[in-house]
Amino acid sequence: MTQAPTKICIYPGCDRPAVPPHPLGGPQPSFCELEEHNALSAHLERRRLEREPQRTEPNEEDE
Repeated sequence: MTQAPTKICIYPGCDRPAVPPHPLGGPQPSFCELEEHNALSAHLERRRLEREPQRTEPNEEDE
């Protein structure tokens, strides 16, 4: 039996490993162990990032 690659938390900007699957079965969770990383907060963060203007490199004029 081959080991599946480590699943990464799907919260925007998070690179922590997702919580392992429950030993009695079921799908592996998509989020890490941080309580604030859940489906609702991930959705709200993605929407916030969509509304935020894209950041670009600062121009020399801006300095």
